[in-house]
Amino acid sequence: MKLRIMFFVLVFILINITFLTVNRKLSYCNTYHSTSLPDTTKPVITHIPINFCPRYGWPALVSTVVSDSSGIDSVWVKWYKNNPSTMNREFRLNNTSGNNYSQRFNSYFSDVYYDDIIYYRIFAQDNSANHNRDSTPIYNILITSASVCQVGTGTDSSKFPFSTYWMDCRTQMLFNSTDISACGTHNGNITGIGFKVFSVAPQIMNGFNIRFQTTTQTSLTGFVNSGWQTVYSGTYAVQDTGWQFINFQNPNFWYQQNTNLLVEICFHNTSYTEYSYVYATQAIGMTWGYYMDNIPGCTMTGGSMQTKRPNIIFFINPIVGANGNSNNIPDKYILYQNYPNPFNPVTKINYNIAKNGFVSLRVYDMLGREIRTLVNEEKPAGSYSVDFNATEFSTGVYFYKLESKEFTDVKRMLLIK
Repeated sequence: MKLRIMFFVLVFILINITFLTVNRKLSYCNTYHSTSLPDTTKPVITHIPINFCPRYGWPALVSTVVSDSSGIDSVWVKWYKNNPSTMNREFRLNNTSGNNYSQRFNSYFSDVYYDDIIYYRIFAQDNSANHNRDSTPIYNILITSASVCQVGTGTDSSKFPFSTYWMDCRTQMLFNSTDISACGTHNGNITGIGFKVFSVAPQIMNGFNIRFQTTTQTSLTGFVNSGWQTVYSGTYAVQDTGWQFINFQNPNFWYQQNTNLLVEICFHNTSYTEYSYVYATQAIGMTWGYYMDNIPGCTMTGGSMQTKRPNIIFFINPIVGANGNSNNIPDKYILYQNYPNPFNPVTKINYNIAKNGFVSLRVYDMLGREIRTLVNEEKPAGSYSVDFNATEFSTGVYFYKLESKEFTDVKRMLLIK
């Protein structure tokens, strides 16, 4: 009897040992083979296209925001000038802070000329085992022939317009006609502005807007709340010290000679860092500003007059003889760059004719096919303007050619829809 009991006890113990061993093996197998699914999500690239750059501001700065749950391995740009056969280059963007990346084109001022078009595309790769990669569409930058007008040479400092120690800020700056005419500027298209920075904070300014208008005011006693034309809207961060330029997204603010110019810059954030100080000049009554937290910057009221106005550079595409005028006879033939450029869908082309004669002005596509005749007649010497409406044409590069007597000139324009 005792032997039988001991036998059953031994069998029970062996069964338990076997069961525990199998359980451990199964547990080990389940642990070993239980892995998460591979990361197949591509990086997210957020970028505001540059669209155009004054030749004086080249090489342009490329800035973008790139995010991915696995982290970012690298961000880079591939680009070429005019067509892939002329130049095919690339450069890496530096991580400046958080998800922000930026770097200037690996090029020199002498590499580009007026009317050149830079084609570029941003790529990003994440840190996952799959090395997921994505890219933006191909963007176009038109190199413009803008002239440079600097107003203010003082060495004082101003917290405006980049008062990023606060969440929200609104700045308005007034420039009298004498400020701008001192640059020798005629009627023209303002395509960008610049500020000289001597202390930079990395804060991204959301809801960042630049607005323009002409005015009869000669001083500021409060914010002007109507009559604005927005030339830039989105995000912006001051990148470095020295002259920092902002190219307008819609380069279509027409400056009329001998008029006063009012400029507004405002932003609306939910965070703050430090001020980005800019160089400024004493100018009583020419700047009105306000900064505060949790008040949308572009709708702020109140504020106060600032004794110093930030030094500024205007990039202006000058146009002489914008209206057809045969009373003032030009001394030479000129075919001006169209404005606005890029355009959608209407742009204006101005030209000067130095002698009476037959004039033709035609538009061609990239294949050299004539798509529109704008002028084809005898004209007296004078300055003329004609509109080109491209409603029925698709996005792309087009050329316009002026011929009269011994004069011929061709220029490039960009239609973006």
